[in-house]
Amino acid sequence: MTLTKTSSYSNIEEASKDVLELISRFVDVNTFFVAKNDQHDVEIIQSFNRDEVVLESGFETLYRDSY
Repeated sequence: MTLTKTSSYSNIEEASKDVLELISRFVDVNTFFVAKNDQHDVEIIQSFNRDEVVLESGFETLYRDSY
């Protein structure tokens, strides 16, 4: 993966891929993500899965079912 050479982003969706790529260089975990959470629904905007896919981008669930 390569970082986009953009000096600014219009929204979190645009920035999330670059943010996760940067974090993955320093955090040695398999999966982390950026999500929207309105305490009713949770939407995974972007996910990073290093070795095994645990959570996919675009996944949606009810807030009460997330943990």
